[in-house]
Amino acid sequence: MLVQYILVALVAFVASMDEQLFGITMLGRPLFTSLFVGLILGDVTNGVIVGAALESMFMGAIMVGAAVPPEVYASGVLGCAFALITGTGAATAVALALPVSVFLQVWRNFCYAVPGAFACRKIEAAVEKHELAKANLYHLTIVPLSIGIPSALLVFCSLFFGADLINNALNAIPQFVMDGLNVASGVMVCVGFALLIRTMGDNKLLPWLFLGFIMVIYLSMDVIGVAAAAFCIAALFVFNQGSATKVAAEEEEDF
Repeated sequence: MLVQYILVALVAFVASMDEQLFGITMLGRPLFTSLFVGLILGDVTNGVIVGAALESMFMGAIMVGAAVPPEVYASGVLGCAFALITGTGAATAVALALPVSVFLQVWRNFCYAVPGAFACRKIEAAVEKHELAKANLYHLTIVPLSIGIPSALLVFCSLFFGADLINNALNAIPQFVMDGLNVASGVMVCVGFALLIRTMGDNKLLPWLFLGFIMVIYLSMDVIGVAAAAFCIAALFVFNQGSATKVAAEEEEDF
């Protein structure tokens, strides 16, 4: 199990650096990282199911402006890993991920404070000297590592020292409490969608959201079909905008 814990911590390490190193590719979200956690722990099906539940819960947890949401990446990995190790499913993942995500955000900010300030001074000094390569090096090493390493260490220590403890604690929880957590995990999906809609609360965007809802519910289209239709609509908008720009330029030349 030690090798598995190290590999899970490595997944959390890479996922935690997504925002700083890869430009928010969303590859560190629970829906994606749960696949690798499932592969490492030998239960891909349940891993993806738990990851989908966590992703639905954290769907609206997106950094917008000065609003800092709970930590999603390492907490999603840890919640999914504990759920698979204990064999209790999404209820355990939700019960662990919620408090762990808040704690991890505080932990990350604490660990990031000193190296982050150091990196900022080094980057500013390098920019003033027009040493862009050195500035990029500081940004791509100190900043991500100061976030990724503490997250990976916390995940590894939690798995290595806490697996048996978590098992015993979960066995001591009454069944009606676990049933309540299962219901809560379903409610949190609604909360996640509500937060997402609030983020997209623009009159220009909401019709597209409802259009996708209609396509899935009433036309029984799957996600791939909806994505293909969205791609075609986006392509039509781009082509029409290009044609309109070209016509406007020609009319301006004729004038």
